[in-house]
Amino acid sequence: MSKPKIYVVQFGTGSNLDLLPLAAGLLVSRLKLEKEFLKKYDIGDIIFGRTNDPKGLVDSLGEIFAIGINCSLWNMNLGMAVAQEVRKKFPKALIMTGGPSIAKDAELVGPFFEQNPYIDAITTGEGEEAFISMLKYHDEGKKFDDIPGVIYRERETGKVVYCEHEEILNMPDLPSPFLDGTFDEMYNKQRERFSGIIWETNRGCPFTCTFCTWGNYASRKIRYNSMERIAQEIEWIGKNEISYIAMTDANFGIHERDVQIARMLSDCKKKYGVPKFVSLSWVKNSSNKVLTIGDILREAEISFRVTLTLQSTKPEVLKAVNRINMKRDVYEEVRDAYHKKRLYSYTELIMALPLETLDSYLGGIDQCLSNSTFDQIYIYPLFLFPNTEMSSPKSVKEYKLEGRMTTGGYTKSVDSYKIGEGVEIVISTSTMSREDWVEAFVMGFFTVGIHDDRIAFFVFRYLNKEFGVNIMEFCKFFRRMAYEQNLNATKKIFEKLKDRALSVQEDGTTHLIEPEPYGGICYDPPQATSLELLYKRDQFYPELFATVGAFLRSKNIEYDKDELRDLFMFQEAVMAHANGPKWSTFTLQYDWLDYFKFAFNMEEENKDKKVQKVSKTYKAVDDAPCYGDATKFVKNHFDIRGEPAFYELFDENGVKVFPPVDLKHDKGGLSLTDSETQALEEDKVVSKKDAKITEVVHLGEKVEIVL
Repeated sequence: MSKPKIYVVQFGTGSNLDLLPLAAGLLVSRLKLEKEFLKKYDIGDIIFGRTNDPKGLVDSLGEIFAIGINCSLWNMNLGMAVAQEVRKKFPKALIMTGGPSIAKDAELVGPFFEQNPYIDAITTGEGEEAFISMLKYHDEGKKFDDIPGVIYRERETGKVVYCEHEEILNMPDLPSPFLDGTFDEMYNKQRERFSGIIWETNRGCPFTCTFCTWGNYASRKIRYNSMERIAQEIEWIGKNEISYIAMTDANFGIHERDVQIARMLSDCKKKYGVPKFVSLSWVKNSSNKVLTIGDILREAEISFRVTLTLQSTKPEVLKAVNRINMKRDVYEEVRDAYHKKRLYSYTELIMALPLETLDSYLGGIDQCLSNSTFDQIYIYPLFLFPNTEMSSPKSVKEYKLEGRMTTGGYTKSVDSYKIGEGVEIVISTSTMSREDWVEAFVMGFFTVGIHDDRIAFFVFRYLNKEFGVNIMEFCKFFRRMAYEQNLNATKKIFEKLKDRALSVQEDGTTHLIEPEPYGGICYDPPQATSLELLYKRDQFYPELFATVGAFLRSKNIEYDKDELRDLFMFQEAVMAHANGPKWSTFTLQYDWLDYFKFAFNMEEENKDKKVQKVSKTYKAVDDAPCYGDATKFVKNHFDIRGEPAFYELFDENGVKVFPPVDLKHDKGGLSLTDSETQALEEDKVVSKKDAKITEVVHLGEKVEIVL
């Protein structure tokens, strides 16, 4: 006769990024140590794969003694639906839940139990020991009153009972699911379902940011796994060919041992060829250790990015959210140091933080726009995560935070926002009205999209360097001209951004956008903006050219129209496209490759130099042609966020001259074969006269902006 089972549930995202469920694995590993207890019960398989049929899932399980359900943004609703079905079929089963999306603050716990009466208990912190204690107490028929880190509801009375404060666990005492066999069978059976793993080397965060769940940890002290265990887990990563690691450490690079861990990962890559990419949450105020770690990973050809987290550039905002940023001059110094080493970095900003205004938010974006192709801005809406100080009734009231529950989703996936999960987004505050929030959404995402995904990067850097043009001011002008002059491609993307912002506010639609025509894949708004405009390059670049001329004239700025046309030809020629290069061979009349050395962080003797007039012919090479297939294009050229989607340019001698430095961690540069070099010489060279960008054809009409 089979024994009743204990199940642990941690549903994946349902997207293209499904990772081995670490939280569930840790609970199972801890349960395996209870040999005597497990004489009465069996451990069921970890439940991971998403389902559209919670009842069918529960019907497929054996008799349930207890079930623990881990809940995060991407699985909260599904987890509760399964819990409800478990209660119907197994009324005596113990149903526990925990995780970052489960309420633990006093104001929220009561409503949670009212909305989910089938839940018996929740864990408020790290769950390994609380999980075991609840199982044993339930087996013995005892109440949970003295179990640390538990809040439970009495079935008979409905009374909610708060137990002792959560326990701070000693990490070296906890077993590893990577080393005790827990993940071996699961991974070997379902290897094709997983794109990587979640991995931790420590727990805890010393910072108290109000918008972050880490800021609500019970302990500010960082606790570490042993280096011996880490070495063994890295060996497991190598032997199991794990290409992608998502690390849960809150501040990687905060301790000297993190440098040693990077070296161990590097050795693993040399020995086994993996990992290929590591997703890291870097130490918030950065450090020289991050530079050292970056060097180690880069030399091992392990892809990563360096985070420079600002969240806001306004001091009052940072104070309101308990955020301590590095000083601006130090920030610039650190960012420059990263870029000189050709390390990719990104600066995080959050839209609609308390006390942020529309002007301060857009001004912060403009400050953070970088000259370097190795740098990007990531903008996030302000999410009201459960168990953060930001989501507390006190903060909501103080800053008049208006939240809207929206459809949750994941970028680079088809229909990922249809998984039935949600996330609450702040859509107005005491200092940012609903109307201002829409404006912030439109202008912030548009500007970052066309600048940081590089489709207008070289044009913008030229305008800023030569004429001191404020990029945000220009983009506002661009928006006005798009409507006044009916610039169809640009106007449509502005309308799409505004419609999505209003839909978020009014209907709770996901803030993600499906750009056309990429097969229904959804992206963050900046990437969606750049992808759609890039696909319409024959419309977009003439619209941009005409607007640049109109803007400069409006400022009474004299400019060389031929030089500007040549710049636009360069900008369009280097951008990868689903249909291939606009011109396979072309001639530029100015030396833009030399002029834009600063954008690739190359040392220059004269940083104030002007572009030199010199005629040179180039061949554009697509190392991953897509033959018009837009979905294949995003896989080939937009798969790793941040790496510019540039073509490689070769001179008349077949020497690669652009990009002037290696922009990819895992791919070497190309060199032309003799036959390709010969073809370059024999091809009909497209002259500036034939290929120039002008204020001409736009849907059969002349684009000429007149102020």
